[in-house]
Amino acid sequence: MSDPNEARLRDIEDRLELLNLEGAYSRTFDAKDGDAWSALFTPDGIYQSRTAPGETPKNFVRGTEELRAFCSNAEFTGIHMMHAPEFTIDGDTATARVHLEFNGWYENAPGSTRLRMVGHYDVAYERMDGAWRIKRRVTSTYSRVLDSTFGHPSGSGLDDPIPGD
Repeated sequence: MSDPNEARLRDIEDRLELLNLEGAYSRTFDAKDGDAWSALFTPDGIYQSRTAPGETPKNFVRGTEELRAFCSNAEFTGIHMMHAPEFTIDGDTATARVHLEFNGWYENAPGSTRLRMVGHYDVAYERMDGAWRIKRRVTSTYSRVLDSTFGHPSGSGLDDPIPGD
């Protein structure tokens, strides 16, 4: 690409495609669509959580089949709230840091455990067959809060039996 406008246009197109990839990442994971989510990765792609020194790794998933199962069988449901990534593009590879918040729950019933997590992803991308894919994604957690949700009970409470009567 000797034309500087072609190079600029390619850079813009790459950034837009990577933004769309990040949007699809959160949408498909939140929907537990393992087929679509795993297709966002290279065939040997990795998803892993970062651990503190001395801790056992919480998640390390590699390859399409493991990625598909990890997403489809996630023990929690929730929603990712992703922040704007900062991409560094070098030909057919790229990297980014994506800050995130995740709100989820382990079951949708009174007293279930709710998860609130804040952290970031460090992501390596690779262009394969003309399309960007995730090569490796590492989650770093800054804070994680687990608490119980009870929902909103029906009635006024005055209709409930009085304990001991």
